[in-house]
Amino acid sequence: METSSDRTPSPQEARDALAQLARDEDAVRYPPIPRWFFLVGAAVVAGVTLAQLLPPRTAGIVVLPLVVLMALLAHRYWFNTDGVSGASVKVGDMAAYLTVFLGTFGIGWLVEATTDAWWIWFPCAAVTATTVLVTGERYVREFGHAR
Repeated sequence: METSSDRTPSPQEARDALAQLARDEDAVRYPPIPRWFFLVGAAVVAGVTLAQLLPPRTAGIVVLPLVVLMALLAHRYWFNTDGVSGASVKVGDMAAYLTVFLGTFGIGWLVEATTDAWWIWFPCAAVTATTVLVTGERYVREFGHAR
């Protein structure tokens, strides 16, 4: 909302302008992402989680291409999507996701190390994949999705 330079905007005009700026910030910070992006992300995190069942050397060989794939997809469809000069993320928005994701890995490593329950990685994979899918669904609901 534009105002002439010779008058001060009314409180309502100022509120409207600030609300529009917040919407514009969200549009740049959170661009529409294709729904399949979250399905691929869920498969990648499940793969990384299940790679913990492999010998360490083999796990590294499996995990690296998965992480590179996800980084390339994130770069293309999130951080540098068409029409967006560079999206960013608020740390607070990622806190719950990272807590669940990293906490699941921590629990998996702890349980396997203390009980030899190698099978723990199957439920951990389900939790990490579900976390991505739920986060993705919330993202799409709030910010829309690209077609």
